[in-house]
Amino acid sequence: MRYRVILLIIAVLPIVAFAQSNERVYEELDFRFVTPGARAIGMGKTFVGLADDATAAYSNPAGLSNLLEQEFSFEFNTTLIRHHRFIPSLDQETQVFGDRVYAPSFFSYAYPDKSFTFSVFRNVVQHYREDFSFRGRRIPELGQFENGAFGNISNDSVNYGFGISYVVNRYISIGGTLEVATMDVDTIGGTGQADDPRSTSDTHDSATRPAGIIGILIKPNPRISFGAVFNSGAKFEMHTTLIGQFVFSKGDIRDLTGTIQPIEFVIPSRYSFGVSGKALQNLTLALDVSRIDYSSQITKNFLILNFISQLTRANYFIEDVTELHAGGEYRFYRTHQTFAVRAGVFTDPDHQLHFRALAGTDPFAAAVENFRFNSLKQHTDVGVTAGFGAAFANRFQADAAYSYSRDSREFILSFVVKL
Repeated sequence: MRYRVILLIIAVLPIVAFAQSNERVYEELDFRFVTPGARAIGMGKTFVGLADDATAAYSNPAGLSNLLEQEFSFEFNTTLIRHHRFIPSLDQETQVFGDRVYAPSFFSYAYPDKSFTFSVFRNVVQHYREDFSFRGRRIPELGQFENGAFGNISNDSVNYGFGISYVVNRYISIGGTLEVATMDVDTIGGTGQADDPRSTSDTHDSATRPAGIIGILIKPNPRISFGAVFNSGAKFEMHTTLIGQFVFSKGDIRDLTGTIQPIEFVIPSRYSFGVSGKALQNLTLALDVSRIDYSSQITKNFLILNFISQLTRANYFIEDVTELHAGGEYRFYRTHQTFAVRAGVFTDPDHQLHFRALAGTDPFAAAVENFRFNSLKQHTDVGVTAGFGAAFANRFQADAAYSYSRDSREFILSFVVKL
């Protein structure tokens, strides 16, 4: 499953030119959760029902019970981020922004002791960079142009966790993880152009929150297993500083320079269910289903600096989504080595921030916000993965995987060392 956040955006976009300048701050949190480990990613980002190595501490802590020896796990990741932004056009054309980022993305150590297995880990949930700039767009319903927008985004989130699993009986294992979730945000977004800004919001803040994961793994027989996981996510309370003029309502423009506003970053909670089984002695298949609570991103401090006196958070919504992940692994056994090839597919349903006009909503404000938040067509992105691996003398394992989708390209290397 997709359990690393590789995209979190505070986007600040403009308003119509005749209203002078206005900037809105909103949380368009386009998370892409990725299960740690090249093996899991190569299998379509599945692991909830399999969970048989040290990365289970994050994907399904109940799976730590599969480990019989002390085990270290390392992962390195490079991601090409491709964020599609709506640019001035008559055919809903988008322009791709983003950057390539590199990170030592996961480390864990697992220690089994009788019916218990203990683990500590560090997981890079997000490492995102983007610079963007585009000119003003025409709002057809009003026949007017808004100003352009620009921004520089740098967001990092790292989780530190302690996990434990317990073998209840020969069929059932349970597990849990306590996490310290951290978030560092260094973002500037503005209306106009970078060399001639009309207004900006600056967010330079960090926060730490507790989080947790609980899981269960059921094995009716040696050939099949079922898993279920709940990941609590986290809500980070931060502040952004406003500079420039903002529209409270049409014709009511105020200078908010120096104003500090509370904002919240939300990593959504999610429920995941998985099954894995041996279709053949050498072939393992896996299927995961995840329900992600994206609607939780609309919090009490959800902030839209656009028609401040006319619109509320009730005018905005994000739909919860269900992701599907499927994949397989075929192994080639040798005397002292095992080689494997893997492939998979996953879905990324649309979870954009949208606007809705309520009873009494000002028609002008509704036209502007409807254009900005509802112009892009909804779509479900489908990605594919592939990978291979090798294990030597049951002591050392190396895996590589590649994930391809419209919005990102990932290459992952991971290593497992057993003591």
